[in-house]
Amino acid sequence: MNYNFEQLDNNTVVISFTLAKEEIEKNLEAAAKTTGSDDAAANRNFVINQETFTTVNKVIAEHSLKLGTNPITTTNEKEDGSVEVNVKLILVPAVELPSYTGLGVEKAEVKLTDEEVEQQVTSHIQSTRLWNDVPADQAAKLGDQVIIDFVGTKDGVAFDGGTAEKFPLVLGSGQFIPGFEDQLVGVKVGEVRDVNVTFPENYGEPTLAGAPAVFKCTVHAIQEMVKPEPTDEFVAKMNIEGVNTIEELRNRTRADLLATRQQEVEDRFAFDILTLIAKDAKMDIPQEMIDSQIEQAMQQYESQVQQFGMTLEDFLKASKQSLDDFKANVAPQAAEQLRSALVLDAIALKEKIIALEEDVEKEYELLSSVYNFPAQQLKMMIPADAVSAQIVQRKTLDFLKENNKK
Repeated sequence: MNYNFEQLDNNTVVISFTLAKEEIEKNLEAAAKTTGSDDAAANRNFVINQETFTTVNKVIAEHSLKLGTNPITTTNEKEDGSVEVNVKLILVPAVELPSYTGLGVEKAEVKLTDEEVEQQVTSHIQSTRLWNDVPADQAAKLGDQVIIDFVGTKDGVAFDGGTAEKFPLVLGSGQFIPGFEDQLVGVKVGEVRDVNVTFPENYGEPTLAGAPAVFKCTVHAIQEMVKPEPTDEFVAKMNIEGVNTIEELRNRTRADLLATRQQEVEDRFAFDILTLIAKDAKMDIPQEMIDSQIEQAMQQYESQVQQFGMTLEDFLKASKQSLDDFKANVAPQAAEQLRSALVLDAIALKEKIIALEEDVEKEYELLSSVYNFPAQQLKMMIPADAVSAQIVQRKTLDFLKENNKK
């Protein structure tokens, strides 16, 4: 594919080329097989996108370009059936590095007190729920946990999602719809009880919203919560591998807290070094890269607020700011993060820091053990390039920490 290559400035390249009508049409049949669609317009767009993708990759390889954002493509349909394609490529800017070794940055001390350890031990014990079976003739009360089978029916017919076996339910926890748990107060082991409820009008499943239902519940066990106490007996029942006494729990807690503090100190040390270097580095970052970084930051914020059952729009209303105001507030931090990332890449390139094949394999194995997921499947989900980039970043930060200690 012939193309025209024009460099507008240090950070912007525009490539243009024409896809002939005949070239597009000869690939339509293959496109239909790939997409599985009979939509002629969709298949035509598929061909144009594929040809554009191939040409852009060819240009990147031939000119050794490093992109800072995704390509920006525009097309123009001609009367003869051909298509003019223009692709704007935003390039990663050159970085002029200041001195980045021998800076004598001070690392904070790792501090951990006995009081902090004890607070964490107490919190761990208090948040642990252990249960003992009550005597067979004792009725369930609020706060007890019942182990039940249940089958939910609407108009006498069982519905999807309304059946479970040996389900642990704490009475009064509000885990089930209003009225369900209250009707199980007073049940005994072995009892079968019908629980009559009405689903809320705003219930997530439309076929059940506002509808009456009956749950037939069979009680297998009733359990009382064991009072949390800092004793060897309670700790032994907490089911922590290698921990059977209160002293062993203290030791484990101290080790975990110490490891966390050490990592926090290391992270802060690396951040301080990188910020110091980035402050004096010289680069001309394209606005498109900054805008892309802001969008990534916005997506992260949106994911965070969703964890609290909110949308970004809800959050903006609650915090009394517009989307433009929020972006303006996010922009400086996003730009600084981008600046630091570019500096880190430049140092890695100058110091020839790379990820070896065995590094990548070890990383996949580590991810496999952490997430309890087969390494081979992880390789299909996480590209090797992404893993390599993380390794290079980590190695470069280690290099900076080693060469900038006070």
